[in-house]
Amino acid sequence: MNLGTHIFFAGVVTAIFTGNPYFTLLAGIGSFIPDLDREYLLVSPKAFCEEQFHRALFHNLLFLSGLFFVNVWLALGAFLHSFLDSFTTEKDKGVEWLFPFSRLVKRGRYTLAAKSKDGACKLELVDQNPPDRVCFINEDSPETTQLSDPDLKESRAVPWRRTYGPAANGQMFDRWLALASFSMLILYAVLNPGFAMAGKNLILSTRIIPPMSLLTGIVLVYLGGWLKKNNRNRKGYLTFFVVGGFFIISSAVLSVGGVSSYVFPLGPAFVAAACVILFVEGLFVWRVSTRGGRKAMV
Repeated sequence: MNLGTHIFFAGVVTAIFTGNPYFTLLAGIGSFIPDLDREYLLVSPKAFCEEQFHRALFHNLLFLSGLFFVNVWLALGAFLHSFLDSFTTEKDKGVEWLFPFSRLVKRGRYTLAAKSKDGACKLELVDQNPPDRVCFINEDSPETTQLSDPDLKESRAVPWRRTYGPAANGQMFDRWLALASFSMLILYAVLNPGFAMAGKNLILSTRIIPPMSLLTGIVLVYLGGWLKKNNRNRKGYLTFFVVGGFFIISSAVLSVGGVSSYVFPLGPAFVAAACVILFVEGLFVWRVSTRGGRKAMV
């Protein structure tokens, strides 16, 4: 999905359900965050392409959960971004919700064979006795990314780790959703003058400084990523990364004392115990599923 679609969609959803322009602004800013896993990483283009970090590193449930503890509205915007991206096809890489845990599975058990003359497809067994104890059921063929951007093309078959949907990036659904979200946001502001007035007061208050500092930092990192993608001077894009990082840190410092009125309802003891229990249960299921040399397909 295009960035404008993410911003307007996160904004209108938050506005409708909260009626608060400050939360709406934070959600809109949060919708910028997931795409920082693209050219904005300090890794080589070759490593980026091989590891396929985009739609994985900052689009997964673990990252979104961590962001939730930073600010719930930023996390909401980031989640809505990832949710929309999960509607895209293999061409745009969908979303790898379970990253980095999905990377523990190294192969698929079956591969999709080419279409025959009658148009039928079939799964072919890759290996009768794979060395891995846990396999995904089939592979994600590099042929599905031939129409993708150069940095999203798969160089080899990998396990089918991602969630794909029916909407291709840049097509009618993306354009309609951007227009619909923008128009609904304007309609909501027109029919709810209190929301519009609160937004005006927010713009004129010092409360807007931390989120705008965060937005400035993210935009500078985006610009640095654009320079890096287009093979511009290394010093130039690193300068954007450093200055952008400064603004992001400044936002965090300015936000000490709470950037939103949301209070997380669960105590730290429950969260810690829940994490331990979930990990132990996952390990238990894995051990049971692979005991005695059995293979598990997930």
